[in-house]
Amino acid sequence: MTEISEGSSENASLVRVAWLAGRDTFASMGHTLTPLAIGLMGELVEIALVIPRDADRREVPSPPVAVLPGPGGWFRPTKSSVTALAVEVSKRQIDVLHGLDAAQGQLAGQLARLSSLPYVMSCHTFRGVESLRHCDPRPDAILASGDVIAALLQDVLQLQDDRIQIVRPGVHPYGQITCFTDASRIPSILVDGRCGDFGAIEVTIQAFAELHRRQIDCSCFLVGAGRLEKRLRKLGESLHVRHELTFVDLTTASQLPEILAGADIYIAPKASEGVNLWALLAMASGTVVLAADSPEDFFIDGRTVRIFEMGNAGDLTEKLTKLLADHASGRQLARQAVEHIRTAHSPAGMVDRVTGVYRRLLSPVNA
Repeated sequence: MTEISEGSSENASLVRVAWLAGRDTFASMGHTLTPLAIGLMGELVEIALVIPRDADRREVPSPPVAVLPGPGGWFRPTKSSVTALAVEVSKRQIDVLHGLDAAQGQLAGQLARLSSLPYVMSCHTFRGVESLRHCDPRPDAILASGDVIAALLQDVLQLQDDRIQIVRPGVHPYGQITCFTDASRIPSILVDGRCGDFGAIEVTIQAFAELHRRQIDCSCFLVGAGRLEKRLRKLGESLHVRHELTFVDLTTASQLPEILAGADIYIAPKASEGVNLWALLAMASGTVVLAADSPEDFFIDGRTVRIFEMGNAGDLTEKLTKLLADHASGRQLARQAVEHIRTAHSPAGMVDRVTGVYRRLLSPVNA
């Protein structure tokens, strides 16, 4: 498992890559895939995107990404659809295939076999690690989004070479610290409601209710609760904070950075099963992150985030109380997080590493 840096050279030749995406790939990872696509264009990498016809394409960067025609339902590709796609890949003189998430492993493997092309798979979640176990043939390179994912891939797949590469997601820092900037404004807390775990989100509302009982001024926004919203509204009523809670639905992923930048504190109530891109974007936005203990590479307690015990409302309440009483310490934490993003999660570094993987696969040694 290595982090490679094999960037462009002045005499580099054009590399044509087919990105394989699912229906939700760009909705979930668009904020890191967009700077990757734009950066690769500067490295003489031309991208064609295979995406289901019924997928939401609003987050697809165009240019520089051209979209290949393809039927819906790539999760279970038929033999005829893969054959037709192989013909299109050949017409476009594609050099490398790249599955943008592990769910595209079956399609990528079949297409690689038909086209006799090397293929790369990205892996961002623990569930994705298990999916890659079934790839046939095995990917020529796997891009793990962090150390924990890379170690698990090595343990599960038992690869004996350097096929597992660490490529950390790159995001652009907001440019300024946005939390606790206006003393006249009531601090705002944004709760990530996407986890689907009522118990985990319940703890955040309980903590907010206790802050309200202590007469600590703050507002609370719960984003992306989905099917849990009705139950959570009832919980707010029972805790006498229903009118102080605001439920927010995201219509597009492009709204997220602005929403995160508008909050003073972002709470990730449940340990993630992979890269929590919302938390990463919150850090890049200069917002303080409070997170349930999770194996994220960028969750460094006291340096980039404040960690609380998942399910422990008392622990979360006390950490919120300290942050709301000491804005200076919160801004310092946010400042350190932004600096960490600049050094460890820069889009330029991500582009450099992915370019290096593509070119290494096409080098005479590996041909």
